[in-house]
Amino acid sequence: MEHRLKRALTTPFILLAAFILWFWEWLWEPLQGAMAWLARWPLLRQIDAWVAGAPRYVALALFMVPGVALLPFKLAGLYFLAHGAPLLGILTFMAAKIVGTALLARIFTLTRRQLLEIGWFARSYAAITRFKSAVFYRLHAHPAYQRLHAALASLRRRSRQVQRGLVYHVRSRWRAVMRRSQRRGRMSCF
Repeated sequence: MEHRLKRALTTPFILLAAFILWFWEWLWEPLQGAMAWLARWPLLRQIDAWVAGAPRYVALALFMVPGVALLPFKLAGLYFLAHGAPLLGILTFMAAKIVGTALLARIFTLTRRQLLEIGWFARSYAAITRFKSAVFYRLHAHPAYQRLHAALASLRRRSRQVQRGLVYHVRSRWRAVMRRSQRRGRMSCF
């Protein structure tokens, strides 16, 4: 009985963990790229240069700024949730999360060297990285994740085939119209 209960409860939590980790990983790289693109603006380029050259404890303080600065927005999202506006609350909370992740990704990219000079931060970073790797390993080994991954890969393949089919169909129709137009000396579709 206990084994069945554990098995029944494990799969939803594995899928939830997969979604959370996927969402985090999915956000980190693109947002880091978007922030790097924004950093090409002259004023932001100067701020980036200052942040990248900051001493290690200043870098640590800067690393904590997104969490502190966006806390009021997350609290506003919770307020909306508690007062009967769930959509507004979720949207506010998600927007704060995305902006916070973008800022955190950029600041970490700029200050990684300085942050890893701090002993406790380096140990914490190594522990979190090991934990994340272990979770990913267990997640990838779980049958529910493998089925979900296979289903998503199949869906991606089918959507590409449909896109290729549509592109091929439109292209072949366009070529037929152009050939007919060239024979007639004017556009056939008008």
